[in-house]
Amino acid sequence: MPILFLAAYACSGLASLIYEVAWTRLLTLYMGHGLAAASTVVAAFMGGLAAGSFLGGRVAPRLTPARTLYTYIALELTVAAIAIVVPYELAALTPLLVWSYRNGAAGFLFSSIRLVSCLTLMFVPALALGATFPIAVRWFVRSGEAGRGGGALYAANTVGAAAGALAAGFVLIPAIGVRATTFVGIAAAGVACAAALVIVRRGDRVERPLQGRRRGPERRAPPPERPAPQQARSPSWLPAAALGISGFAALMYEIAWTRALALVVGPTTYAFSATVTALVAGTAIGSTLGAVFSARTRRPAVALSLVLALASIAMIWSGALIGGYVPRLIARSLARSSAFNQSLPEHTLLAAALLLPAAVCLGAAFPLAFDMAGGGHGSSARSISVVYAVNTVAAVGGSLAAGFIAIPAIGLQHTFRAVSLLVVIAAGVVVVWGRVPGRARVASLAPIAIALALVVWMPSWDRELLASGVYKYAQYVDRDLDLESALKSGTLVYYRDGAVSTVSLKRLTGTLSMSVDGKVDASNGGDMLTQKMLAHLPLLLHAKPRDVCIIGLGSGVTLGAALTHPVSRADVIEISPEVVDASRYFAADNRQALDDPRTRLIVGDGRSHLLLSSQQYDVIVSEPSNPWMAGVAALFTREFFTAVRRRLAPGGIVCQWAHTYDISEADFRSILATFLAVFPGATAWLVGDSDVLLVASTSPIDDLLANVARGWQRSGVAAGLRAQSVLEPFEILSLFAAGPAEISRFAAGAAVQTDDRTALEFSGPRAVANRTSRDNASALRQAVDEKAAPAAIRQAREAATAPEWRNRGAMLLAANDYGNAFDAYLSSLTREATDAASLDGFVRTSIAAHAEERALTLLESWAGTHPRDPSIRIAMSRLLAATGALDRAIDIAAEACRIAPGTPAALEQLASILADVGDVERLDPVVAELQRAAPLRAATEYYAGAARYLRRDLPAALGLVRQATTIDPGYAAAHNLTGAIEAMLGHTVEARRALETALRLDARDAATYVNLGLLEMSADNRAAAAGYFAEALSLDPKSTAARAGFARARQ
Repeated sequence: MPILFLAAYACSGLASLIYEVAWTRLLTLYMGHGLAAASTVVAAFMGGLAAGSFLGGRVAPRLTPARTLYTYIALELTVAAIAIVVPYELAALTPLLVWSYRNGAAGFLFSSIRLVSCLTLMFVPALALGATFPIAVRWFVRSGEAGRGGGALYAANTVGAAAGALAAGFVLIPAIGVRATTFVGIAAAGVACAAALVIVRRGDRVERPLQGRRRGPERRAPPPERPAPQQARSPSWLPAAALGISGFAALMYEIAWTRALALVVGPTTYAFSATVTALVAGTAIGSTLGAVFSARTRRPAVALSLVLALASIAMIWSGALIGGYVPRLIARSLARSSAFNQSLPEHTLLAAALLLPAAVCLGAAFPLAFDMAGGGHGSSARSISVVYAVNTVAAVGGSLAAGFIAIPAIGLQHTFRAVSLLVVIAAGVVVVWGRVPGRARVASLAPIAIALALVVWMPSWDRELLASGVYKYAQYVDRDLDLESALKSGTLVYYRDGAVSTVSLKRLTGTLSMSVDGKVDASNGGDMLTQKMLAHLPLLLHAKPRDVCIIGLGSGVTLGAALTHPVSRADVIEISPEVVDASRYFAADNRQALDDPRTRLIVGDGRSHLLLSSQQYDVIVSEPSNPWMAGVAALFTREFFTAVRRRLAPGGIVCQWAHTYDISEADFRSILATFLAVFPGATAWLVGDSDVLLVASTSPIDDLLANVARGWQRSGVAAGLRAQSVLEPFEILSLFAAGPAEISRFAAGAAVQTDDRTALEFSGPRAVANRTSRDNASALRQAVDEKAAPAAIRQAREAATAPEWRNRGAMLLAANDYGNAFDAYLSSLTREATDAASLDGFVRTSIAAHAEERALTLLESWAGTHPRDPSIRIAMSRLLAATGALDRAIDIAAEACRIAPGTPAALEQLASILADVGDVERLDPVVAELQRAAPLRAATEYYAGAARYLRRDLPAALGLVRQATTIDPGYAAAHNLTGAIEAMLGHTVEARRALETALRLDARDAATYVNLGLLEMSADNRAAAAGYFAEALSLDPKSTAARAGFARARQ
């Protein structure tokens, strides 16, 4: 019967963890995924557990064995019944939440109502779950063996809880959804009740089930209470104090570890599940070992201080590893293979290996503390329940302290330090106030001293590596490069740990990027077109936009774009305070949008805002992160899109961002199908091959397309888009990809994402890990019949001129969409083959898109049809030079010079190749021709200086290139050469100034980074030199100078 009851209590643990996971997911959908909402849910649940344990401990001693089991069954059935109705209770409370939210302005009122709502929903079932422990102790634990019996119960329950965490997070919710998973928990509780009922029906009311077989008949009533043999006892408050401090620290440790693990394996739901499973499993193992050890020791205080000190050592050990060694290990692993089926178990085992030592020690503390707190059989339940309740209440405090205070204030690393220090203090409290003999006390101080030393010694974390997103970007690093240096290349300008995420800013080759938990979410480089189009597209389609809502602040560029329109109000909802802080580094790009009086910033959950707000908006923009990140998939469900639709004013427009990269076709089609299910008039607009904007309205989009040209006349709109080469409405209309009929056909049969079963959250990480290369954008385009496009779109395409196609090419080139930019330039050149700007873009995109052979064939064809035009031959020469065919490139450039003698562009192209190959003998005549044809051009002075530089006439060369920068201060190549010459002359300060100026003018020139690296090497600043060489290699992996310099810098 004891074994059967332990199995029953394990099933109870399994059910309780399933309930907790399911209810937390359900409540955060309404309350929000932010820190305050999540903490409220956790506090309500764990507070109920603590209250239940305390009250159960008061009731349990009064019960007979049979009534104890019946009470246990009643508690389990009560929780199961409540579990069925929780969704309906939540729906009934929603109007109260809506009333208290006050469109995001209620503050304390909403927080209070949210807490009351969570208590209403969670407190009673959690109280019942908490009461099961002292009730179980009352039946199971025999007199004088509180540690062994209580530890065995706790171990069985946590074994079940570990199985529940593993099953719910990795199997059940992905496979059958939240509601069905809840019923699995109910079934497990039913099994526990059935087992308890079997025990009752068999008439086994043995007071001491752990006792060996008796020779006499069993007694049906409990024996009189007898005090167990005692050594000198420790103070009654001590075990509760020790487990209270350790419980406070344990929850801080769990939250800090969840956040840290997200940085190195990715912020996926699997990372969270792996953390919880490892911690609970470790606690189960520790409880089992502690129960065994408790039965064999007469000095539980000594043992308790030892395991707490060891837990502190394990915590600081794991904290030290996660800050450097672990991300390096994962980076190397993913660089070899990133297959999801391999990386998931590897990462889970890694989390277990790092978390288990501390968890085992903390788990072992429970039976030892129970042993210290135990008494007679009746008082065991009460004493143990007090210890358990104190531990649980402290755990609530630890979770709140970690999220609201420790992590935001001192960061993750110092939170690990603080946690370890708290556990050391708990160990010290036991040694000082426990009944520990003199020699044992001295021996107990040794591990405590070691733990304190490690807390002080803990090495600093490698922030550059943690911010690099090793879990995502390591797999893309060229294997010929140094992996860690490639990941850390660039300059980390901002890094801040928050309760929700870690936000960092890195400047790499002139682009400032914002990363959330290592994943780049915004930048002022290739992302600018998407960030601006998210606002401009829906606002241009709307005739009179006034009220705008933006879900997700990011860099603030979308908000800044929205404010260029005549809007009256722009509500922006951002869940992370750290993102808000970091966005101010983009002030020049977002036009200081947060300081605009029309902006209302709400730090909170975007989904909750739309669900609980009564505000109507003309335009709603949703730009969340990728749905494979934990919690983000909730912004891609049918229920979320329904909330969006309800918040749209008549004629309102929604613009939803989604990605086409690192996602399977099934998941991509599912997103489109879900959006279309709520917005039957949905349209898809492709910004390159990486981003899709899903746009819909309460009015047909076809009727709104004419508004784009009218909205273009709004003050500031055209100017705001000019930097992204969006010069005319055609460029915007050209992004249209599919209407509702095409989307319906493409997404036919795809699953619709729901709150109950958000498959994206679980399938998304697979595509990232497996480097899914499916071209979803092309698949969507192939499913589209261009003849079915709206009339305005068809007419715009048919009437587009060569300059308009050229502008589209420039727009897409600025967005790093080289393939489609190449096609756009090709469309321009088929209309006007001699357009120099189109030819320039055509060559650049052909190189970036690896379409050199096709481009060369086309150029040769056009050269044949335009025998007297030099511009096509100049383009050919540039392309040939880029591919390494230097001799032919020189010949083609010389031919261009012969066709059009004295043409500066042809002469400059020939001079550039000759300068690159160092052929000064042939360069001098070209320079002389340039000086005759264009004596006042900066390029003329530059190539004259290059010729003198090649002849090592450095003073003359310096004077000429300085003259070039005087004529054209924006001539980056001239500043670069100036810096190189100054360095050779030993003028370090002047050299650095010139090279840094060159970088400001052209941050994409690998040669400048190489020169800066060489300059730092000459100053013996190897770390800085390695950084510059790494940036050069990120631009040009084939650069032999950069590779050689990097190798020297790393020696």
